[in-house]
Amino acid sequence: MQRITFFALAGALIGAAACAGGIRPSYSPLVNARVDTVNAEPAAVIQELASRVLAEHLRIQWTSPEEGFLETQWYNLVTRESGKTSRDNPDRVVLLRFWADPLASGRSVVTSESVLQRTTDPSVMPRSREMMVPQGHGGWRLLVRVMDAVHERFGR
Repeated sequence: MQRITFFALAGALIGAAACAGGIRPSYSPLVNARVDTVNAEPAAVIQELASRVLAEHLRIQWTSPEEGFLETQWYNLVTRESGKTSRDNPDRVVLLRFWADPLASGRSVVTSESVLQRTTDPSVMPRSREMMVPQGHGGWRLLVRVMDAVHERFGR
């Protein structure tokens, strides 16, 4: 009887762990996201990205070095406040996301986004509300600054 209980409990725990999921989202980066190669393992890249976005005064919403993912909170480029969106000036508020995946020889491919909310319509799914900022936008320049700092630390 104890043996059956043990196996039933072990099976339940394994099943729960398999369904727990992680932080990294199931959706892919946007088609026009920036792609870089970095001379470091994904976990180290995500840890460095965390340092760099914090140095830029952004707050982190989700991070998992083990999964190779980091997402910031919404960030107002003008007021430098994190965690608030703006219906009045949505083009000023961006969110950064980074996916780091392993390559051969301890390198990583880093896919990064700086997105705006193109609509605040609650009937639209959250990911469908977003669009990549255009090159030259303040959010693009922020993304480039962060990635340049990562390249400075690890190389390409």
